This record gives sequence, structure tokens and C-alpha cells, in this order.
Amino acid sequence: MRFVFLTLVFLLAAAAPAQGFFDFFGPSAESATAEDGLITLDVAGLKRGDARHYRFRDGGAEVRFFVVRDAQGTVRVALDACEVCHDAGKGYRLERGAMLCLNCGRVFALSRIGVIVGGCNPHPLKFASDKESVILTAAELLAGAKYFPENRR
Repeated sequence: MRFVFLTLVFLLAAAAPAQGFFDFFGPSAESATAEDGLITLDVAGLKRGDARHYRFRDGGAEVRFFVVRDAQGTVRVALDACEVCHDAGKGYRLERGAMLCLNCGRVFALSRIGVIVGGCNPHPLKFASDKESVILTAAELLAGAKYFPENRR
């Protein structure tokens, strides 16, 4: 029985996308916290073509979002939801250098995140950035709470 379990774990790890084994069933999210209404994220180690997912909780609301660095090195930030597929609550995953909608399967180039608004595009967030960090307001994130079905219960 142990051999079967270890074989299954090995096969799942081998089939997982480049982000790692735990992203096989969707992205894992780091916790983001606000201090004086601001969320500051360290993005110094975020490589070109990479993404990080975050979860922000305030009171009863939870908002998921991600930060990407495109091939040119530009940092982009968006909700892990869109106007079309948000009711499914599935979000996006980094796959082959682009964000993949886990509901409808559409693929979005990292360089277009935050540029194209509406439809199934990841909903952009306003933020400030330098080479080391991204700064968002809690208010900006909480305005996007309506895109997450668990907040409407």
C-alpha cells in the first residue's frame, strides 16, 4: 500500500506545472496584511515571467490577488478574478509564462495584465511600485471583494 501511495505522489509531482507540486490543484497564496491601511509586498525576488498569489482578509471579507513580473521586468497587479468568471471562484494560475483562467481556460499574456480591462481579463488593481516592493491600499483590495463568491454569502 505504501508503494502505491509513494508512486501516486511521484506521478502527481511529475505532472505538476513548473510552479511546483502544490500548484497542481491551483495556486497557493501567501497572506497579505495591512498596516495603517497599506499592504506592502516584497517583490525583489520576483523573477521575470513569474507570479505570486496573495490572500488579504479584513473582517469577514477575503480578497485574492496576484503580482506578476512580465518579460520586460514590469510589475503588474490584479485580482485573482474577472468580471466574467468570478462566480466560479477559481481565479488564475501561471502556466507557460502566461496567466490561465482556471474556469474558462483563456490565457492572458503577463504584459497585458492591467492593460486590458473587462471581460475575462484579470481585474487590475491600482498600486505603487519600485524595484523592491509593491504598495496597495486595503480600500483598493476591499473594493474588489464583490468578485469573490464567498464574500456574498
